[in-house]
Amino acid sequence: MSNRSEVPPPPRARKRKEAAAEAPPRGLPAFDVLSDVMEQVRLEATVYFSAELHAPWGIAVARRGRAPFYAVTEGRCELVVGRRVLRVQAGDLLLLPNAAPHVARSGRDARAMPFDAWLAAHPMDARGSTVQAGGGAVTRVTGGFFSTDVARLNPLFAALPPVIHLRGSAPQVRRWLEPTLAFIHAEVAAREQGAATVLRRLADVLFIQAVRVHAQQQGGAASWLRGLADPRIARALTLIHARYGEPWTLEALARAAGLSRTLLAVRFKALVGESPMNYLTRWRITRAAGELRTSRDGLERVAERVGYPSAAQFSKAFRRVTGESPGRWRRADFGPPALKARAAP
Repeated sequence: MSNRSEVPPPPRARKRKEAAAEAPPRGLPAFDVLSDVMEQVRLEATVYFSAELHAPWGIAVARRGRAPFYAVTEGRCELVVGRRVLRVQAGDLLLLPNAAPHVARSGRDARAMPFDAWLAAHPMDARGSTVQAGGGAVTRVTGGFFSTDVARLNPLFAALPPVIHLRGSAPQVRRWLEPTLAFIHAEVAAREQGAATVLRRLADVLFIQAVRVHAQQQGGAASWLRGLADPRIARALTLIHARYGEPWTLEALARAAGLSRTLLAVRFKALVGESPMNYLTRWRITRAAGELRTSRDGLERVAERVGYPSAAQFSKAFRRVTGESPGRWRRADFGPPALKARAAP
């Protein structure tokens, strides 16, 4: 035997080895997890408005299940969410995806009126326009409200902050926000047949674009958005989303992702905020909830497609996640008031 000490591989060889370790496993197709999650978002009953606001003004909004967005097209204002005060300029877009209570105001000295009282004092016309007259600086806002009760099953909403603030001064925001708002204004003004459908689709565009920019900027909080930045955890998320109907176990998922069971469990929980199997359960139920609303297939068939061997097991998991039975969910006009905090695997 040779007594020579082992020589470490050269730097280039080490880099090739590290790159190979992070590469997707063979046989795993390219899969856009962000698109898959957002495809399950259905924004309903979108209401648009435009407001011309002369300082001083303030509006307090606390509407559960109605997530607002505001695009400031002229002037400036402030948005208060909890203890956070955002200073908003013309060209900015604000999205409150989980309908957090908030105050929009001309400045810190403005008195805020409850939204319903303010709207009664400043009613909208047939095109959704309203004016608050006054002698102060003018702020113009185009906005709307998304109905999101059904969408709350989607892990996207748990991953989003109370408010997303996109700066219009950023080129990656301005290039799509300005033409989208121009299209919205044209549709509202024309009031042609099919306008409601077009406007609903444009609401989807606004929402998805805002979330996409936020995902690119995502930093600290644990969520599946953060998990996508880690190649190994992104691989596990891809497997869950692309093949959620398969009979996954933690061991099988870890092996397919190229990690040990313990390392997958620890890294997934640290980045995503819940265990891999818990996330799998919630994603299966998210997909099933959509199918129950859009197809007439029986529970056995729906259960089988999302990875449950029986309708009984599926129903138990569905109730644990949503707080309702599959049958009641299918018959309901609206989703549940709120998701239970976490599903068990």
